[in-house]
Amino acid sequence: MRGAARALRDGFSLPARPPWGYGLLCGLAVAGPLLAGVLAGRPQSGAFLALGAYLTAFGDMYGQPYAARARSMAIKIVLIAGGCWLGLYLADRPWWAVLALGAVAAAGGRWRTVGTPPAFALVTGFYLAVPAGFGPPELMVLGGLLYAVLALALWPLRRFDPLATALGEAVRAVAGLLDGLAGDDWDDRRERASKALDTAATASASFESMDAAGRSADAYVEALVRIFHETVALRALRAAAPDEQDGIDDVATTLAADLREAADGRRAGVVEALAVTADYAERLGAREPGADPAALRSAAVLGQARRCLDRIAVGVRTVGLLAARHVPPAGRGLLPGKSAAGRGLFARVPWKPPPGGSGTEHAGRLGLTAAVAMALMLGVHEQYGKWFVFTVLLAVRPTYGDTVERVVLRVAGTVAGAAGAALILAAVPGPYTIVGTVLVFGTLGFTLREVSFGYWSIFATPLAMMLTDFSTRLDWKAAGIRVALTAGGGVLALAAARLLWPRGQAGRLRGLAAELLREHACLVRALAEGDLDRLPDRTESAGTAADRLRESLDKLDKEPGGRAPAELRTALTLARKLRDDAILLGAVLRGAEPGSDATAGVLDAVADRLDAVGQAVREGEPPPAADAFESQLDEVAREVSSLMEEAAAGEGTAVRRRLRHAVTAHPALRSLCKDALDLAAEVTARFRT
Repeated sequence: MRGAARALRDGFSLPARPPWGYGLLCGLAVAGPLLAGVLAGRPQSGAFLALGAYLTAFGDMYGQPYAARARSMAIKIVLIAGGCWLGLYLADRPWWAVLALGAVAAAGGRWRTVGTPPAFALVTGFYLAVPAGFGPPELMVLGGLLYAVLALALWPLRRFDPLATALGEAVRAVAGLLDGLAGDDWDDRRERASKALDTAATASASFESMDAAGRSADAYVEALVRIFHETVALRALRAAAPDEQDGIDDVATTLAADLREAADGRRAGVVEALAVTADYAERLGAREPGADPAALRSAAVLGQARRCLDRIAVGVRTVGLLAARHVPPAGRGLLPGKSAAGRGLFARVPWKPPPGGSGTEHAGRLGLTAAVAMALMLGVHEQYGKWFVFTVLLAVRPTYGDTVERVVLRVAGTVAGAAGAALILAAVPGPYTIVGTVLVFGTLGFTLREVSFGYWSIFATPLAMMLTDFSTRLDWKAAGIRVALTAGGGVLALAAARLLWPRGQAGRLRGLAAELLREHACLVRALAEGDLDRLPDRTESAGTAADRLRESLDKLDKEPGGRAPAELRTALTLARKLRDDAILLGAVLRGAEPGSDATAGVLDAVADRLDAVGQAVREGEPPPAADAFESQLDEVAREVSSLMEEAAAGEGTAVRRRLRHAVTAHPALRSLCKDALDLAAEVTARFRT
């Protein structure tokens, strides 16, 4: 009961601003053909046109670049027409229809390009009870094309909107990370920034092949990623310089403001960013360096922090130059001021895996359950059986927990929506009332669909009912039957999620944990080999492995009786810290002279340890004994002490430069070793037997 109450509370919340313009466009695209059919005396033809527009809008990727949406809609329109024709053709062959629906539903569950609209069209065609032909499918194609024309009408003027929105969100998140160096909410800010960069890289990948302005977005994202990496390193350096934290915070806050200005195309932000870091460097250079080891260590840390700030300023300059050069046709800057969520086709940054299909298990579960639902409803072929099948198609999700939430919201929305529509049509019956109700419900439904499945269920359910059963009055009896069938479909969806492969994630954990260790070993190995050019790619791969494990743990938590192991949750936290250690070491070692053998030896030992534990976990063997690497670390510490003595004796700038790198690398090495050993220990504890 608590889970159902939580699902209702969360499902009917509005966490973001709804896109009202898009909702109105969808409402007009669906209600317009319906009104035209009524005025022309062919209401059923108008209903098929409206249904084609509805299903195409249902499968549309709102927020995607227009080119990607156009390709997706073209595929959807063809598949919807094919599904409708197949349903019409198999109306007299019910058991073949059962098999066909199972196959189409499984394909929609596996590949996002297919989705569920073709399955809906197949069920609709099957229950039409009209001779097979090309009339209804052709009308649905025309309806889909009508929606596509309306949805893509602003393409020439606003083709960069999704990209600009995603880049703007990334700028704000990265600037917020700079602002929050001293905050207790650093982890939350870091997560928001990484997700925003993921979205920006996704959108950039979608636009990359368009033209110069589109391709420049890739460089824009790369500049923001560099700022992100340097900010992560700066956070660690700030902690090692307690006497200068306020000064570092002031410069970082100024750079954050400069980044926002530069992104808006204001040249002042670029100039200010370079000036503020130059002033800070001059202020540090004017200090008299002390001769004691503590003063030398502090000077070395501050020198490295200054270099990070310099690189951040250069990144701000790059962002400003790109924003100033490339202005979309609408005459606005590359980055609009309003915040919105962006979506894309491919993920290309370290901290988020690319969105793919839902997996073969979910596809098989959805296809089998849809086929069973269709088979159970063969005896209800005449009128309302489709609502049972529709509920199953919408409710079955990749996990049991998600299915419970979807069923609760679907049933609650159907009860409220069907009752409201029945009340409206009972009070003012007639086709024009239906058209008006479709317009209102379509506008509200598609607007709120982007932010709330609960509200979408309220308005989408009666909307689909009126379109698929246009000639049937939606009275109280019909509404009650549909609600009962919806509840029955929800029960079947719950049973399928509980009984069909309910614990598939548990079997994947060993392989995903081994992959996590292997990818982080490769990351450390790149540092050991001094191949800093490959560091971003290796960080990307390590972050992707971590997100795959996190996604699997989240799904396991939602399986019946499932619980994600605490050791692996802790391992994910340690893996993120290890990536931050690697980012800091990369910042320290970049531009430095070749590191000492001791430093390379420590990193090699870390990588070997992670590799060995990962291999043992994968093969189910006992892991090798832990090694704390203390001997190598002591050797590094002795090198730092020696350099301090040389610097105190006034040996020159070259020694001080080496000291700066050694002092900042030493604590990062210690932290990296500790986090790597703890990571290996947590994974080992989970898979010890």
